[in-house]
Amino acid sequence: MKNENLISENDNFLICTAAQTAADICSAYIENENTDLIKDEIKRKLSDKLKEKQESDKKLRKLQKTELEVLMELDRVCRKHNLRYYIVGGTLIGAARTGGFIPWDDDIDVSMPREDFDKLIALKDEFSQDFFLQTHKTEKECYFFYAKLRKNGTYFGEDKFEHTGIHKGIFMDIFPLDYISDKRIIQKLSFKSFSLINAFICSKKLTSEFLYKNMSLPFIVTFRTIQCLLPLPLLYGLRSICAKLTKAFSNKRLVASLAGFHGYPKEIAPFELWAEGTDIEFEGKTVRAPKEYKALLTHMFGDYMQLPPVEERVNHTVADENIIFEGVTKENYKPKFRRKRSHRYYGVDYDILPNKE
Repeated sequence: MKNENLISENDNFLICTAAQTAADICSAYIENENTDLIKDEIKRKLSDKLKEKQESDKKLRKLQKTELEVLMELDRVCRKHNLRYYIVGGTLIGAARTGGFIPWDDDIDVSMPREDFDKLIALKDEFSQDFFLQTHKTEKECYFFYAKLRKNGTYFGEDKFEHTGIHKGIFMDIFPLDYISDKRIIQKLSFKSFSLINAFICSKKLTSEFLYKNMSLPFIVTFRTIQCLLPLPLLYGLRSICAKLTKAFSNKRLVASLAGFHGYPKEIAPFELWAEGTDIEFEGKTVRAPKEYKALLTHMFGDYMQLPPVEERVNHTVADENIIFEGVTKENYKPKFRRKRSHRYYGVDYDILPNKE
């Protein structure tokens, strides 16, 4: 569709009305100015902004449909091998509200019980050649504790990964669920230990953001010293041990996603809310959700049916030009630049260096 055909009659009416109102206000405060010229300039800018928004919305919708393909590939493999998975987070909220994506959402999240998660990793070759199961076991440079299922031949350029050579295809996140103790002190210790170890790993991989914001100088010096002394293989081992100890101290009643984005205590819930799961409609497809998904969403988000304020309706904020739907090769995943340091200091951006050929 050509740009000039994107704006409907109703859009044009709203633009003209807004432009006339703004022009009248401007002319009331600015003497000897041509109201018609002001109105035409405002109309032009409003039209350009609306076209940009509509083009961006079209690309977001195409991205969502591609991510749905990825989800259905996971669904196929999991159903074939009787593995439990559940859509979670914004994906589950969208399914509960409208049976599809939250309009501004640009990713899909799922969780899996640890047992099923480990089996899925072992079944990496079960996915079709159009997809790649990304873990630290399938890609040397990958350092995630969770997994990503990516579509080959595509590109989703998140800033924090552009200096790496990892696969950057359009993806969905897969988080393992681990049993955790019902004692709060152990729960807090588990999350804090896991987060600290993960912070060291992210720091070494130069992907941390704002870790030092509002931190004291002694903390920064201590953190940097320990980070330099601990090699990556040891940190990976400590992270795995942390997850195993979390399970060892549990009574197998509560589960938690240690790598989840919501942290303690929202990521902790009774396993009975998840159980074997239930079917739910999502974008006209049937996928799996936690058995008591309404109770789980209320635990994590409160009134999840209430829309958040406009300023909170955000996504990964990847530039449109960094989303490519076809024709991408492994060469395109090579680092675009180098980073001199691992963190932003008090809001100052990373030092970006030209990439060495």
